Amino acid sequence: MESFINKNEIKNIEKFFYKNGWEPLPYQIESWEAYLNGKNGIIQVPTGCGKTYAALMGPLSKLKSSTKPTGLSILLITPLKALSRDLKNAVYLAAQFFNQEITVGIRNGDTSPYEKKKQILKPPNILITTPESLSLLLSNKESKKIFSNIFSIIIDEWHELMGSKRGNQCELSLSWLRGNKKDLQIWGMSATIGNIAEAARAIVGIKGELPTVISTNIQKEIEILSVLPEEQTTFPWSGHLGIRSYSLLLEVLDKNKSTLLFTNTRNQSERWYQCLRFCLPEMEDKISLHHGSLDKDERKIVEDGVKNGSIKWVVCTSSLDLGIDFQPVDQIVQIGSAKNLARLIQRAGRSAHRPGGKSKIIFMPTNSLELLEISAMRRIIKSGVSEKIKLPELSFDVLLQHLVSLACGPGFNPTTEKERIKDCWSYRNLNDQDWDWCIDFLEYGGKCLKAYPKYKKIEREKLKGDEHNFNYFVKDKSLIRMHKFNIGTITSDKFINVKYLKGKSLGNLEENFASKLKLGDTFYFAGKMLQFIKIRDMTLYVKKSSKKSSLIPAWVGGQMAISDLLSDNLRSEIDICNKLENDDQYINKELNSLLPILKKQKDLSDIPKRNQLLIEIYKAKELTSLFVFTLDGKFVNEGIAFLWALRFANKKQSTFSISVNDFGFSLTTAENYDFSIIEKEFSYFIENKNLEEDLENAINFSELTKRRFKNIAQISGLVNQNNPTKTKSSSQLQISSSLFYDVFTRYEEDHLLIKQAHEEVKEYQLEKKRITNSLDRLSNLEIILNETKTPSPFAFPLLVERLKNTLSNESIEKRVEKLIKKYNS
Repeated sequence: MESFINKNEIKNIEKFFYKNGWEPLPYQIESWEAYLNGKNGIIQVPTGCGKTYAALMGPLSKLKSSTKPTGLSILLITPLKALSRDLKNAVYLAAQFFNQEITVGIRNGDTSPYEKKKQILKPPNILITTPESLSLLLSNKESKKIFSNIFSIIIDEWHELMGSKRGNQCELSLSWLRGNKKDLQIWGMSATIGNIAEAARAIVGIKGELPTVISTNIQKEIEILSVLPEEQTTFPWSGHLGIRSYSLLLEVLDKNKSTLLFTNTRNQSERWYQCLRFCLPEMEDKISLHHGSLDKDERKIVEDGVKNGSIKWVVCTSSLDLGIDFQPVDQIVQIGSAKNLARLIQRAGRSAHRPGGKSKIIFMPTNSLELLEISAMRRIIKSGVSEKIKLPELSFDVLLQHLVSLACGPGFNPTTEKERIKDCWSYRNLNDQDWDWCIDFLEYGGKCLKAYPKYKKIEREKLKGDEHNFNYFVKDKSLIRMHKFNIGTITSDKFINVKYLKGKSLGNLEENFASKLKLGDTFYFAGKMLQFIKIRDMTLYVKKSSKKSSLIPAWVGGQMAISDLLSDNLRSEIDICNKLENDDQYINKELNSLLPILKKQKDLSDIPKRNQLLIEIYKAKELTSLFVFTLDGKFVNEGIAFLWALRFANKKQSTFSISVNDFGFSLTTAENYDFSIIEKEFSYFIENKNLEEDLENAINFSELTKRRFKNIAQISGLVNQNNPTKTKSSSQLQISSSLFYDVFTRYEEDHLLIKQAHEEVKEYQLEKKRITNSLDRLSNLEIILNETKTPSPFAFPLLVERLKNTLSNESIEKRVEKLIKKYNS
């Protein structure tokens, strides 16, 4: 009977597709059948293949059976506010087909207070929200009532959430909802990733039945077209291409086709927008800028402009990575290496955003060696291998925030809630001792803060008729208000709002940049030349300026390093470069363009094979430099560079300057240092025995953990970044968190938040696991040690990095040009 009902339901869903001129795909039908048979799981298909309707139609079919649906029944969680409006349009179209009484709402940071209040009193049947807004709903006293009718949750773009603490936040909210609604069905949507079973388990919990994984054999073709330099210098460096070669990019772009030009940083997007407007004055009204620091109204104008065709080109960042359905987008440009495969595929998928469409992406390198990266990425895509995304584990700061949210709202029973939380994938290893510490920290302030009432956040309230059982609540209204103002896991330098002296808001800058401005200074932001007038109440007032300035804001967090998968394939790509002279089966346009560089590298030094490690020594005037090409990514190389600097100093005391990039690192000293000892004592430099201790000694570890603790303190609620009555500056936050760090370190050796800061520095900043794996790999390689008379093409970018950090009255471009002339002469 169930199968018969399901077939009728499926036919009804198919009617909606046929009405809109669509043909249901096999994986979509499989998803509907799985849902209607009571399954939980995840849908993993390429971008633009109809995931939304695959996940939505089953729950909608169930909802339509109510003649007049009441209460919140379906919850859609999305990582970006920008996705909400398009998602609502898609949901509303389907909902109206089934039952015109079904209501659809959006709740996020852009939703007005009036609308939020209305949603509490009368929730929509389908609510589209973010992890932060969901946590805020759980902190409402009426949360149990709000979610009393819910039967389905859909998580959009789960792969985007699970790589950060937002994934932890989402998991914890889901654990509470599962605990309150036993028949709740949860489905996620994800792009293709390498650990999909783990991703699915994180959504449904570890105690439930095995989640269903729906995938498809749809192979979305991706064509990569690289913009190649006309003349290839044999000494590449970061920045020698890109904007300097803008004319080459313009030659391959059609002005009349809608285009997204993706950059990796907001600073880079501002520069490219400025360049394109200057070079194409006839398109001034058809080119726009879109990044996360612009005002939401400005972003909405751009999004609508692309959809209606009034805006042709948009220079953007990851703010447009995800599923906003710009059907008319014809051209996608990636400026600079995307650094990981998932990001490149996601961005390529913005073109031909439909099943069966062929995605095309134009790659604009910012330096020649990035052509090796894009060549490697093309081979990875062809092989069908996907990157894994790791969910952070045991984030106690997020757990503490979640418990306070529950205590602000419906309250929680410690025994019941502990079991729910241990059902989360990322908290499956939570032990009783750490749980008890968290409760003690929230109830009494922990060992160090017992004397301060403001840190005693939760209070016990005995249950009626059961004197041995109790729930925890936050009873102080000011604490509740403060907590709600600070819910979330995204931390950064404090933002300053940018606003015209008389007029609208433009967006926000980091406080660090704003603090260095002087009265009358001009800078370029939001695609406009602006003059600084004054700062008042965390708002920077400006006016338009006709003066020219090269000053453009930079934002913290803009650095990217290549992923594990890409670094491994990059080593293979370098290995292929050794075969090009004798075997042209591997040649492509990128490698062909690099032949002059590769020949120069071979002439001056060598090109390492996969089983070799290339090390170069270069002496110039009073400086001696060691160049090591691990091909392990910037962050790993940085850790190994500091480690080797310490170990070289242990052999012979010296001071080293360090430069790093994704290809390798360099150590430079003003002494005539004998770096050749590396050949005889290589085992000493790669040993893992005292790795952790050596890393802590090599780097200012306490300063790194102190900075990391600042973010943890904010998320856990120990310090509050946002205050409903007064605003704290970034320096005030740093002072507050530093004081706590010093006290906890001195008086509570096993403080969980301090331990978490240590672990996060080792895991995410030093990438200790990747460093360990790298040293193990290096131990099995043949060493090629060459002393060069001129820096090789592989070494030259590291030399330029060192130049950037030295004072000079000449621009870096002029200094590099002088070096190139010198080395070519």
